[in-house]
Amino acid sequence: MKINDIVFLALFSVSFTAQSELYKYVDKSGNVTYSNVPLKDAQKLELPPLTVVPRTNIELETKTPELSANGKHRDAIEKKIDDEIKLLEEKEKEYNNGEPERIGSERNYQRYLDRIQRLKNEISLHEKNIGTLKFELQNLGNPD
Repeated sequence: MKINDIVFLALFSVSFTAQSELYKYVDKSGNVTYSNVPLKDAQKLELPPLTVVPRTNIELETKTPELSANGKHRDAIEKKIDDEIKLLEEKEKEYNNGEPERIGSERNYQRYLDRIQRLKNEISLHEKNIGTLKFELQNLGNPD
């Protein structure tokens, strides 16, 4: 028996005991405590039964996206790819093959190294975004 089966059976058996009694206890300071364990001077609460609404079956119409909507989606993805490529090119130009020029606020060498690492991370992110967008474009299928 797998561990998942054991956990399921344990939770299933506990659910039967979840319908236990409920008690309200007010201490000397006026703090109210609710519990399923009866305390001394606790008041048993009588709760109304739960209302269960039966599930309704609604048949949904399945529609295939129209070609114009698919075409618009394709155009939007292509535009995003172009934007990501432009951003990637900007970051690669600034990165300058791992030797970007230091700017005035980077008198501290660690700031320079931090900017190099940030540029590496941004380049990697744009490359991943382009790959993901191209994959999504392939999943749309042929435009015809």
